[in-house]
Amino acid sequence: MTLNKNFNLQEPQNSSHPFKMGHSAWLNRLLQALTIQSVSFNAMHKTTNLTLLVTLLCLQSAVATAACTADRQTQTRSFGINLTEKALSIAADAPIGTTIYNDTINTYPTKVTCGTNGINMGFHINSDLVRWGSNNYSFALGNTGLSFQIIGRRSSNGAEFPEERPHYVSVYHKDYTMDSTLHIKIYKSAELSTQNLVPAGLLGSIKWDNFEYLKLYLANPIILNTASCQAPAVSVQMGDNYRLEEFSKIGDAPRIINFNIGLNQCQSGINKVTYSLKATTKVLDAQNGIVALNAGSTAKGIGLKLMNETGQPIVLGTTYPFNGFNTTSTSFNIPLSAAYYRLADSKLEAGTANTEVTFIVNYL
Repeated sequence: MTLNKNFNLQEPQNSSHPFKMGHSAWLNRLLQALTIQSVSFNAMHKTTNLTLLVTLLCLQSAVATAACTADRQTQTRSFGINLTEKALSIAADAPIGTTIYNDTINTYPTKVTCGTNGINMGFHINSDLVRWGSNNYSFALGNTGLSFQIIGRRSSNGAEFPEERPHYVSVYHKDYTMDSTLHIKIYKSAELSTQNLVPAGLLGSIKWDNFEYLKLYLANPIILNTASCQAPAVSVQMGDNYRLEEFSKIGDAPRIINFNIGLNQCQSGINKVTYSLKATTKVLDAQNGIVALNAGSTAKGIGLKLMNETGQPIVLGTTYPFNGFNTTSTSFNIPLSAAYYRLADSKLEAGTANTEVTFIVNYL
């Protein structure tokens, strides 16, 4: 027995093709109509009716999902085989965006064929080790302040692109060949955390719809070393045998005392050092580096002037490069100088003269 000959399976002349356009509503109406037509012989041909329904349901599912196929199975790769504490040493004050590790992994070129209705594609994270980063192309390594990017090509001569988080692509070419090289970049994406360990394991996988192209693993744990130097506190002895006659005129600074700020046990990973001075007492003249004595001092009419090694004033709050730094040594001295300074519009009186200044070092 056959279906009713009067039932028309053809598409309407004035409509777009439902199988091309993914019109699930049209298929539902078709399914309902065929089910009604088969009622008259349902008792005699149950098997035929069931087969027809299953076939239509499968067809409906195929239209809704644009599956991808490939000429290879899922590949598994690891990066970070050479990761060590030294390899991921980063200056403590390195700016956001600083790259601290690069690696390259090679895969077999893979031809991927997808349907033309659009697909979901991108990097699916393993949330045990990875979080979504600050944009669609970054993937954060726990709470360390580090993220990574995956950069590759979708054809052997195409432009490089960063792998994105999963997203839907509505218009897509049918065939693509994934290039055999992927570049992995780890960089500073936020202020570095005290949690500086990322365990080895599965980071995630690149998927093109239902096809899993690549599983990406971290081969070794990441032990993050934030590089800095030891900078001990410095007590500058200004002397205790001054006479009031040495400060007879405003602006007198009779004795310049040289001193050093020591940077010791500097770790690898630092490329540049800068410094600045911040007053902890009242600033009297920021441009000329003059600060007031502290509240415990008894001398009057005197301030402290801060200078570099050549006697030029240190502008308070201004960042200076330390040009004596290099990446081969581990200990350095930043040379500075200071002098007591006769203030204007203030009575001069003998007494104790002490003050404090904060020395700020940035490791870049």
